[in-house]
Amino acid sequence: MDNKKRTFKREKNSWNCNLKFPKVNRRALTKKMQYLLLLKKFKNNIDYKNVNLLSLFLNAYGDIKPRSKTNLSVQDQRNVAKAIRKARALQLIPFVFSVKS
Repeated sequence: MDNKKRTFKREKNSWNCNLKFPKVNRRALTKKMQYLLLLKKFKNNIDYKNVNLLSLFLNAYGDIKPRSKTNLSVQDQRNVAKAIRKARALQLIPFVFSVKS
C-alpha cells in the first residue's frame, strides 16, 4: 500500500454548489457564553445570598432576563429565577430599579 496522502477533489454537483456555510462570529459566541462562564466562575452555585451573581441576570428595570438571552439550560434558568424571587422576598434585591432618563 502506498503511504501517499489521498486528496479528494470536490466535484461541483447541483446539490453542493449552492451550499453556503454560516460564518461564525466570535463576539456573538463569547456573548452567548458569558453567562455560562459566570456560573462556572461561581462554581455553578446558584444561591439567593449571592447578590452579585443574581444581579447579572437582571436587566436595567429589575426584570429577570429570559433564557434566550442568558443561554442557560432549563434547570439553571429555573434555579436562577427561584433564587432571584427568594432574594427579593428577603429584600436582598429590590423588586424594581429606579431608571433615570
